[in-house]
Amino acid sequence: MPTMMPASLTKDLALTVYNDGFALIQEVRTIPPLSEDRLIHYLDVPQLIEANSLQVKGLKIAELNYEYDLVDKFKLLEKYVGRELKLVDKESGLVKTYRLLSAQNGLVLEDIQTNEIVLDAEGIIRLPELPDGLILKPTLVWKIREQTAEDARVTYLTRGLSWDVDYIAQVRENDFDLTGWVTLINNSGMTYQDAKLKLMAGTVSRAPRRLDRTIAYAQAETNKPEHQTFADYHLYTLPERVTVKDHQQKQVQLLTANQIKSEMVYEANAYSEHPTIFFTFRNSVENGLGIPLPKGRFKLYKENPKDGSSEFIGEDSIPHTAVGELVRIQSGEAFDITVESEVVAEYKKNGDEFEEIVYRIRNQKEQPISLVIKHGTSYGYFDVIDFTHPWTRKNGDIQIIVPVPAKSQVEVKFTIRYDRTTDDKVN
Repeated sequence: MPTMMPASLTKDLALTVYNDGFALIQEVRTIPPLSEDRLIHYLDVPQLIEANSLQVKGLKIAELNYEYDLVDKFKLLEKYVGRELKLVDKESGLVKTYRLLSAQNGLVLEDIQTNEIVLDAEGIIRLPELPDGLILKPTLVWKIREQTAEDARVTYLTRGLSWDVDYIAQVRENDFDLTGWVTLINNSGMTYQDAKLKLMAGTVSRAPRRLDRTIAYAQAETNKPEHQTFADYHLYTLPERVTVKDHQQKQVQLLTANQIKSEMVYEANAYSEHPTIFFTFRNSVENGLGIPLPKGRFKLYKENPKDGSSEFIGEDSIPHTAVGELVRIQSGEAFDITVESEVVAEYKKNGDEFEEIVYRIRNQKEQPISLVIKHGTSYGYFDVIDFTHPWTRKNGDIQIIVPVPAKSQVEVKFTIRYDRTTDDKVN
């Protein structure tokens, strides 16, 4: 009989889950006394395990098989074709013995006593034993050359585990409080009990494969995970161990931070009727953060000062964001701010082309705003020769920052001169 190594022998378990729907499993199990045949059945592994990724320390393995021909009704009956089985009548309890001839399209049986053929017989089927070659759950079968330690340290990859992040921001006028939640999804075919959880952020290259809701909440006591730069990626180790059941979606707290300074930025271009609102903040230690933020969804809520309720004001996605970078969340469009733009004149002079542009900005809010105009230009060298507001050249376009007082209108005028002797767009 082979030696059984079930999950009950596990001394330590760690999951490193990647963004792209797979995970690295690292576990330590006590090695029980080996049987004479030197075979080990390593039990309780995920159905989506990548058996060719296996690493084992503590045992020298001569041969490895991954057995995944799991028991089901049809497979059981297929294994019993040509063998005897018993059929129990549900009402009378009478038991009769038959030989199974086929199970493809309903049961085809032969009565052992009369040799009569019976089709689609009804009753409870009893089989004397589990046929060879079928197992109850996925199993790694190892033939062992030598045991070199008391414990086996086993590492492998599996598909079916993934994670992403949801950020919840409670916004005030000039700052906000932030909570980050990790959503971990397990469809690997296995439950992971009391595991250390690590999250790898970044895109890890993998070779193409040839073949290819229950919700639980757990809140960590600390406000930030242990973080380290690992190779060209970022690794987050959560402070508490977790149990992740198969076919479960679990949420655990990744981070919390309070009173992060922020700013609402209004941006418009020649096609805007209302400016786009961007919620912005700097990911820095000085600003109360200072850890790389994994990509995820960012939801904004703002407290209503009249009744203390919290209202949803926008949602966007952020990419992986390094320390020191500016985070921009598109919140929506400003209802009380109107933008009109117009080309009021076009003409040529001394071989150059000219456009006279005017923007009319109306701010009906009770507060002053600062509007960023991003005016796109056509290809070719250009300059701005007449303007009412200072401008800068950014990404080949014209950028103008316009202060607009409350309950007022501001006109922005400028003239663009194009030199068409070159086809290149100058940044």
